[in-house]
Amino acid sequence: MGRKNIGLFVNRKKDKELKITGKLVNLILKYGMTPLLPRSISDDLGLREGYTESEMLGMSSFLISIGGDGTLLNMARTSYSHDIPLFGINLGTVGFLADVEINEIEKAVKRLADEDFEIKNRMVLSATVFRDNSAVFEGIAINDAVVNRDGLSRIIRLHVFVDDQFVDSFPGDGVIVSTPTGSTAYNLSAGGPIVQPDMEMMITTPICPHILYSRSFITSPDRKLRIIINDDYADSAILTMDGQEGFRVAAGDEIVVTRAPKDIKFVSFKDINFFDVLRAKIHDPVLKPIH
Repeated sequence: MGRKNIGLFVNRKKDKELKITGKLVNLILKYGMTPLLPRSISDDLGLREGYTESEMLGMSSFLISIGGDGTLLNMARTSYSHDIPLFGINLGTVGFLADVEINEIEKAVKRLADEDFEIKNRMVLSATVFRDNSAVFEGIAINDAVVNRDGLSRIIRLHVFVDDQFVDSFPGDGVIVSTPTGSTAYNLSAGGPIVQPDMEMMITTPICPHILYSRSFITSPDRKLRIIINDDYADSAILTMDGQEGFRVAAGDEIVVTRAPKDIKFVSFKDINFFDVLRAKIHDPVLKPIH
């Protein structure tokens, strides 16, 4: 592989003085690669070259997100559409997706330069909203597609089907359809199962259900999950993709969730074990470093 171009996308709220970004730029140069930065960031760091997002995406071999999981999810949607592998440097709190910690940056950059990593494909969801038999919204989700009631609206009743088979009617605050990657996000908070991120399945979890027996259920990735809002629901509801993109849905709308036509590519460092990360993020204050 030739000289690697590394596109850097920075959350300025997390790295206000660009200390981490500046360190990362120097390390990328140290290990023989080329950092690509947005013009505004490049100017603030006193560097000569800056690029538009379109230019960066056209030139990058890899993308690095500098922030938290929200920053990485936002970047992942762009990475997905351009088929560019990415990883995140965690400047947030938990950081299940942005799993390189500040004290691990140099080791991660060296591994990237030495090609001591793997590319892991992760399943992505596609959601389409149908209204009067016409598609009015389409989006993708790396973590989850969530249908929930809007603000102070009353309890929403959702009818859920797998393909054409009726599963159940869920009265409550809504429902989460998660990928394995997203199983440690909203799905976990709502009582859903934790799933290894390299598995392939869809996890459906009701949010605050008003029925005692309502539980999560798992379907194979080749199924079509259909969610229909009860016809007599007078209030509006929201379909949210990864907490990044939202669309207002109404009574009678049908939301169809399937596996997206391709996977997203994450850079994975070989000695990071999912269950080590899980224990570290949930129980331990310090993540075991990359060796």
